[in-house]
Amino acid sequence: MKLSLRAKGQLVSVALALYAVTMGYILTHERQALLQLAIDLEQHDARGAALARAASAIDHSILGIQRRLLSDDSETPSDGDLAFDVETFHSSLQDLRMPPGEFVEVSAGLAQKLDEYRQAPSRSHLLGVQETARVAHARLEALDATMRQRHKRAWQAYYRVYDRMTLLAVAINLVGAVLFGALIMLFFRRLTWDIHKLGARADGVATGYRGPLLDVTRNDEVGELMQAVNRMQLELRQREQKLEVAREQHFHREKMAAIGSLAAAVAHEVNNPIAAIVGIVEMMLKRGSAAPGGEHELRHGELQLVLEQAQRIAAISRELAEFTRPRAATPQLVDLNALVRSTCRFIAYDPRLRGVEVVLELDRDVPALLAVADHLTQVLMNLMINAADALGGVAGRKPTIRVVTRPTGGEVTLEVIDNGHGMAAETAARAFDESFSTKPAEKGRGIGLFLCKELLALGGGWIELASTPGSGTRVAIHLPSLPADDA
Repeated sequence: MKLSLRAKGQLVSVALALYAVTMGYILTHERQALLQLAIDLEQHDARGAALARAASAIDHSILGIQRRLLSDDSETPSDGDLAFDVETFHSSLQDLRMPPGEFVEVSAGLAQKLDEYRQAPSRSHLLGVQETARVAHARLEALDATMRQRHKRAWQAYYRVYDRMTLLAVAINLVGAVLFGALIMLFFRRLTWDIHKLGARADGVATGYRGPLLDVTRNDEVGELMQAVNRMQLELRQREQKLEVAREQHFHREKMAAIGSLAAAVAHEVNNPIAAIVGIVEMMLKRGSAAPGGEHELRHGELQLVLEQAQRIAAISRELAEFTRPRAATPQLVDLNALVRSTCRFIAYDPRLRGVEVVLELDRDVPALLAVADHLTQVLMNLMINAADALGGVAGRKPTIRVVTRPTGGEVTLEVIDNGHGMAAETAARAFDESFSTKPAEKGRGIGLFLCKELLALGGGWIELASTPGSGTRVAIHLPSLPADDA
């Protein structure tokens, strides 16, 4: 899934909003619980105030009754203070909002005792009111103790919820800060690292780095920029490879042209005396005479040998000049077998091929090819030189290079096979890589096989290599043959 930096920022914003909403919901729930406890505490306080009024009214009525009993006024009707106290007690019980129970009975009993005292004032009736008031007072004290315990537990619950809500808020904020801070830090750290890596790679590409490509693990704008740098590196490498191939071809043409110029000059200077020698020997053979001076008789066979060697020198001069003459840079019909023969004769003069037996196994049925002859010559020369290098120091067998041509279906195959040291599988796998070589720096730059592959690809051909350590190497070139109608 491809996400831009803007989309990632929006996702982080949405995550922060969801986190804030979740935190708000949790804290709101805790706040409602805290608010409910506050309401309960207010109710406890209201009931406590009502209870205090009821207790005060009962205490006041008991004191009033006690004064009456001590002043012998118990048989005198009340002046209303006792009734007021009883009414206050009754109303306070209503403010307590207690469910129907003993207090209703006590309140009713107290009112009944007060009515009896009013109807028949007597000391006994007043004592009955006093006794009922004391019962109410005792029960109020018990209720007050119970309500104090409830009030205490309510405050404890309030503090617990308050502490829990405080800790929860702190924990949520801390976890959110740590989590989102870590994510944001990780995001920017990775972004900074990738940008730094990208900048370093861009500088490296500008200064000639052509190693492995950047590993693109992002799907945003930075990842697109990394891919662009990779494409730039690949394009530069391809352009450099084309330039390298062009330079090698130019060097090969210049080298062959220089050899051709030298060969033409040598042939011009050598052919004249060779022609004279050939003429003299032919004349001597015709006359059957001895050498000038008459000191020695030259046998006919010896004169024939001189003639053959002189003719051989002249043929070599002509072949050298013919092989090194400039060739067309465009595809033309090529006789592959003839090209192999002339190239092998030319390369045989290389010192590295001294003591190496070159065996040609050329199939007569190989058809003509439409190819650039100079490219094929350059490829075959590179392969022969590589085979000669692989034969250096071989012991226990005669160093041999076999050059084989044969038609294979719609292709023509050219093979160069040596019985040299061979190479390991790891080395063979990298043999066609540019600048890869197992030779010392003074013997090779690792461009030969890479150049062969590129030159063959220009003409639609391809190359493969098989090697066995200690046994030798086989390099096969596959070239497209002409259709039957064109052939």
